[in-house]
Amino acid sequence: MGKNKYAILKQIIDLYEEYELNERHLDLLSFAQWIIRKLDNEPELNSKSPERRQEYFPDEFPVFKSYDERARFLESVSRIARYHEFYSRKALKDLIINTRLEFLFLQAVGATGKTKKTDLINTFHLEYTTGMDTIRRLSNNGLLAEIQDEEDKRVKLLVLTEKGQHILAQANHRMSEENKMFLMAISDNKWKKATIILEEMDEFHSFVYQNHSDKSFAELCNLMGSLKYLYK
Repeated sequence: MGKNKYAILKQIIDLYEEYELNERHLDLLSFAQWIIRKLDNEPELNSKSPERRQEYFPDEFPVFKSYDERARFLESVSRIARYHEFYSRKALKDLIINTRLEFLFLQAVGATGKTKKTDLINTFHLEYTTGMDTIRRLSNNGLLAEIQDEEDKRVKLLVLTEKGQHILAQANHRMSEENKMFLMAISDNKWKKATIILEEMDEFHSFVYQNHSDKSFAELCNLMGSLKYLYK
């Protein structure tokens, strides 16, 4: 059997990762039924060698290739963000925090030492209710506390509790491993080049989002036309 001894087990693990990403009912019977349906639709999976590259990267979504280049680029960015969220949940499992957003909130408060709620929410371009719900969960779990601003007694600031500092240290380690794992299959030369482009796009659209969110879509299109020459 040699190096192919556990090939089928590896194939099952790969299939379960795909199943978990797309399905809600994560139980053994549902997974077994999902595999049977998949084999009915893709019988070649039962005969291919799991070691061949096309099996790890099946072309299950050919519709994406029919999109124009702009749509393909933006859809890829959106899908990558979802994968990152998926892996982050795995990395943070068994901690009090279990989402990347909760981790980012703790990380931001830890980095600044103390911050206003609104500043924290605006940093990540969130809806107010979403941000407040996240802060409430972290506070209820004893990870964040509020103190009075020394310069303005009317203002309260968020700080990490001792428990929050401990959880953040654990989460930092796990998320560092997640980051390495996520980019493991892509060479440094490739993703570092992409970072420059994505950060420039982020800077541009962050400015628009923070300063022109009240405009209509037509007004935003006109605004883009006038600003695009600054980012050639």
